[in-house]
Amino acid sequence: MSNHANFSFTLLDGTTFDLGSGVAQVVLVVNTASRCGFARQFDALQKLHDRYHAQGFTVLGVSSQSFGKQEVDMACDIAAAIKNKCSSVTFPITQLTAVRGKAIHPFYAWAATQVSIWGRPKWNFHKYLIGKNGECITWFSSATDPLAPKVIEAVEAALGQD
Repeated sequence: MSNHANFSFTLLDGTTFDLGSGVAQVVLVVNTASRCGFARQFDALQKLHDRYHAQGFTVLGVSSQSFGKQEVDMACDIAAAIKNKCSSVTFPITQLTAVRGKAIHPFYAWAATQVSIWGRPKWNFHKYLIGKNGECITWFSSATDPLAPKVIEAVEAALGQD
């Protein structure tokens, strides 16, 4: 098992998002669910994305029903539900993706090997920070605001690395 991410996700529009080594961007991977109480974080995630996108940073929202089935089923409905929570989400959002269980996406299976048991998603809006070289730098719990100082500091530090 590599210590570098190299994974693909299918986005709501059917295109592919490649994550990991060779992509040379910093990515905050967040498992999202539009019907979750933490869905209020979409606005903060968008602000974080906007603030650092020109420097090579993106948020990747990973739509999931892995916790409480708090996401709708269809890609077009997911997009509409997110738009209802946040007027303008421009960062990429995936089609439904399992973040745990038998059908777990390979990224989440890999990420679980990169962190302690405490660093694995326990609910929606868990965040993994992936560096330019595809390494898992750190993680943040669902309750952590995307604009919290510790998140900003980690993103800025990751962007500063070459």
